[in-house]
Amino acid sequence: MGSLDGVNLVSAAPVLSEMMKLTAIILVVLLGTVAAARAQQRSGETLSDADKTRIIEAVLDQELLDRHSPPDFDNIDYVSSENIDFIEPSRILKHGFTLVAANALCDLQAHELMHYILFTKIAATDNGVAVGVSHVTAGRACFNSHFYSEQRYHYEARRNSGGWQVQLTRKPAPSFFAGQKLTKTRRTGVH
Repeated sequence: MGSLDGVNLVSAAPVLSEMMKLTAIILVVLLGTVAAARAQQRSGETLSDADKTRIIEAVLDQELLDRHSPPDFDNIDYVSSENIDFIEPSRILKHGFTLVAANALCDLQAHELMHYILFTKIAATDNGVAVGVSHVTAGRACFNSHFYSEQRYHYEARRNSGGWQVQLTRKPAPSFFAGQKLTKTRRTGVH
């Protein structure tokens, strides 16, 4: 009993059980690999220039709203074309900024102090689109010395039914001296 054409089914049960476990493990590994590949492909998606343009416009609109709040009293009017040379200057102008070629900014910095916005990153992620923005102050300051300061901001952009929505996710920490009133103090000591 328990044999079929000379094969003992009772002794084959442990072997079949091990083969099913091995098959299940292989299946889990294959499904995990496929899921990981799809996730990596999704985060590595390239955005069209039209999408990037709309994201840049949404960030600039947000920059205008935040323009008068600490520590952003810069009143920046210029946007560097570096990393966003695909965008038309008229699209930037509609949002209250002037697009300036990166090489022209370098030339202007030789003679004066310039304040401008630099887009450092626009990349698709699993959660939307990560946008890196820097507020740059660079050029010749007093006494003909070169000055450079950069404050980095991070936005997250998501597409919704009305277009692209951006949210500021990280801004620079306020300077230690920001908002503090300078007062004169007189030292008095015991003689």
